[in-house]
Amino acid sequence: MDSSRNGRPEWEAELFRLLVENSTDYAVFIVSLDGRVLTWNPGAERVLGYQENEIIGRSSFILFTPEDQAAGIPEAELRTAITDGRASDDRWHARKDGSRLWINGIMTLLREESGKPRACAKVMRDFTQAKLAADALRESESRLRVALEAAEMGTWLWRIPTDEQILDDSLRRLMGLRLDEDVATLDDFLKAVHADDAAHVRTEFERCLTHGGGFNVEFRVRWPDGRLHWLRDQGKIFYDDHGKPLFMTGACVDITERKHDEEELRKADQRKDEFLALLAHELRNPLAPLRNGLQIMRLAGDKAIVEETQSMMDRQLSHMVRLIDDLLDISRLSQNKLHLQRSRVNLADVIGNSVESAGPIIDAAGQELSISLPEEEIFLDADLTRLAQLFSNLLTNSAKYTQQGGHIWLSAERRGDQVEVTVTDDGIGIPEAALAHIFDMFSQVDRTIERSTGGLGIGLALVKGIVEMHGGEVYASSEGPGRGSTFTVKLPVSHPQISKTNAAPKSDFGAKSNGRKILVVDDNRDAANSLAAFLRLLGHHVEMAHDGAEAVAVAENFRPEVILMDVGMPKLNGYRATQQIRDQSWGRDIMIIALTGWGQETDRERSQEAGCDGHLVKPVDPGVLSKMLDQYARREMRQASPTM
Repeated sequence: MDSSRNGRPEWEAELFRLLVENSTDYAVFIVSLDGRVLTWNPGAERVLGYQENEIIGRSSFILFTPEDQAAGIPEAELRTAITDGRASDDRWHARKDGSRLWINGIMTLLREESGKPRACAKVMRDFTQAKLAADALRESESRLRVALEAAEMGTWLWRIPTDEQILDDSLRRLMGLRLDEDVATLDDFLKAVHADDAAHVRTEFERCLTHGGGFNVEFRVRWPDGRLHWLRDQGKIFYDDHGKPLFMTGACVDITERKHDEEELRKADQRKDEFLALLAHELRNPLAPLRNGLQIMRLAGDKAIVEETQSMMDRQLSHMVRLIDDLLDISRLSQNKLHLQRSRVNLADVIGNSVESAGPIIDAAGQELSISLPEEEIFLDADLTRLAQLFSNLLTNSAKYTQQGGHIWLSAERRGDQVEVTVTDDGIGIPEAALAHIFDMFSQVDRTIERSTGGLGIGLALVKGIVEMHGGEVYASSEGPGRGSTFTVKLPVSHPQISKTNAAPKSDFGAKSNGRKILVVDDNRDAANSLAAFLRLLGHHVEMAHDGAEAVAVAENFRPEVILMDVGMPKLNGYRATQQIRDQSWGRDIMIIALTGWGQETDRERSQEAGCDGHLVKPVDPGVLSKMLDQYARREMRQASPTM
């Protein structure tokens, strides 16, 4: 007969000891009634990270997270175990290295033979992975539940043996059916599908019935108000234990908005491709006569022919610059970066500038332009240049779409606090369907006419943007194809208290000027040489540099009064070169003008931050360059006579 200890056979006690000491999956240890660790098995070392000599005699409370320790959780668990004989522990715990693990544990009270509490035994198991997986599953289920609620999804069931079709109320609403409408069979369901899609849906049902698996089909339905809606139907077939089909079930979601977006994207992509092709066409058009003109000037000895060729080349270059400027203006409009330089301007001056700009196009077409303005002067709080651009675009648009020898009328009339300006023609007219989109970007009534007359289809979009920035409105009207068109612009009239701004002094750029020391900096040698030659013809003393580092060195020796600085250059770009020149005592008063192909507002801001006094976009307008050189002359005069 085996001897016993504490009422337990020796072999049983030894077996328990071996199980505890050799268990690596369970942390098993004993704590005193005040929570100190008395024993520690290998499983506890593996799970919690403490070796036996590191934990024996220390408080077992360190195994809890700092938050639980602060909340008194370890003490409460120990009290419960002592009072009730057992306490559960299901929470996050802390390893020796500070990492956390989810523990499922039990603390049990150990008693002496007399029944007096002696210690507590605790068994803990690491359930971290199971906890994380359960949390992830709950989160996934929650997201799915929210998605289903937000998706407005409708479901159906087709009992195959009895050909019984069951639709829930959500699907009936999605399909535009009455809630009491009889849809009892598959044929009834297919009758509710658009006639052009019903055969495809039936084919998918039959394919799934024959081959099994799932199906995914999109189809249209017509609502009672006549609108078409797109639905996506996804479903699956189920079988009994003998492989016989029992039923199909599926869910439908309204995808009308997605289909609409896809169509709009397709149209936008098509318009983009057409626009890029047109842009290439329009930019190549001026290049051909420019190249021809160069050959003519090289070969012709007749001065009249050379002057005529120069005039033609100047027109073509202006046309190319206007195309690029329109593109930049549209970009600025779309980004709300087109700024107005407002002043009190006379409407007659605006119309005069616009007619001057569009006149050559109208004259070339042999068209007659009639202008009718009020006798009273009408003033606007506006940007004269932008308004002139606006009406020039309208006149040019009418000229494009009006036959040779046709008529264009521009009239203005004051109506209360507004002035109404109309541009009317007897041209090809506008189809009714096109009127709603006539001011959209890249919208063109007749692409073939647009190609023959030139243009990118952005002129009217620019008109609309400029009008709205001035607080006005614009709309188009037409009695149809062949009946001409009318564009009406309404703008607020200026109040008398707005004062006129002083006009900038004019400059005769063609006249010889007082010679200035000018440094031309450009890594494009042809551009630098041609600009330098042009400035020398005007009487200036010019030096050149072809990268930023060379510009700094030449400027130090040459000490120019004005630097025309290209921005994008090797070794040292124009911004850095400008900053280095400004850092020198001799470079602080030099007038530095950025000369670049980059013309966005951010580019101008960057030039100013680098220390440039001005920003010119290539190809440089001689008149604008002249004004900047005049600014330098006036600044020099002010410095010489501070009292001016």
